[in-house]
Amino acid sequence: MNLPCASVTPSPHTLEPWQKLGLEIISYFQGRDVVLAVDLTESVGFNDEGRLRLRQVVEDSLQNGDTVYIVPFASQVNPLEPTVNPLTPEKAIKISSKSDLEKVVSAAPLKPDLKLQNTDIQNAELSIYRGLAQLNQCRLTQKQPIKAQSVVWLTDAPLNTQPGISSTIWVETPAASPFRQIDSPQSIERGKWLDSLPLIKRSRPIDKYTLTVVDLKPTVQEFCTPTPGGKETCLVTPYLITKLALPVTVLSLLSISGIVALALGVKHFLSLKKIWTVKVEERTFSLANQGKLSIGEQIECPGNQTRAYLKRKGNQVFLERANHTELPVIYNGKEVT
Repeated sequence: MNLPCASVTPSPHTLEPWQKLGLEIISYFQGRDVVLAVDLTESVGFNDEGRLRLRQVVEDSLQNGDTVYIVPFASQVNPLEPTVNPLTPEKAIKISSKSDLEKVVSAAPLKPDLKLQNTDIQNAELSIYRGLAQLNQCRLTQKQPIKAQSVVWLTDAPLNTQPGISSTIWVETPAASPFRQIDSPQSIERGKWLDSLPLIKRSRPIDKYTLTVVDLKPTVQEFCTPTPGGKETCLVTPYLITKLALPVTVLSLLSISGIVALALGVKHFLSLKKIWTVKVEERTFSLANQGKLSIGEQIECPGNQTRAYLKRKGNQVFLERANHTELPVIYNGKEVT
């Protein structure tokens, strides 16, 4: 179902390092949002290498828990209006088994549509990056775990260009596109998303087009608003407190348990290294761990023959009879056998 939340806009606030870390911790055990953005114009003809590389991306990088959105984009010949599929949960493919990987490969449109032309690449960038930001912003407001995200671009159009795009940069941008104007609301919003989202880009040329992967670390848009009483209300910090309360508590308990266990371990280790002092009548002996004292030689006993050993094992002492003697060893009135 659609996530009922307000439309998202680029944040005027920069997240603190600890907030970014908290969001990464929350997203660590979650799947990712992965967008396959496919240019449908005739200029992008997917050859065998392109299909092979796409299958590699799908089979080798998608994991259980990932959600895949297939977003073909181009412009209709008549009229020339941009067409970009929205990132809707209804059309998403949830990866939970290998059969789902085949669904992604089968659903990816790898043949050009001759009815389409004029790739408005800046419109595609705005639609996809805003759509991804919307998904995480909905999760933020609904106290759901946010996710890391990625876009796999399959296009011959240039990505991350400056706002406003002339024919010298990309000839296919429709003449009536607002993205040809550097100061249009659409161009300004696209520029803000490119600046505010943590985009990490890697590209590989394939024949006439390029396969580009853009990874986005888990992020949300922070909005802090003044409230009566000289205070302000924000979105991210309360969310982190709510989502990290249990993990932090568990981590704290584990840390305390670990410290206690370490302290006890060190104490026990030091006790094993300690040399004991053993007093027998008027004589004093030293006894180290795994050491022994002979009863009959070191410790005097009638007969001047070793009858037994006083052995230390760890922090315990054992009385062990010698095998080579038949002389009795009496302890507490009983013979030790």
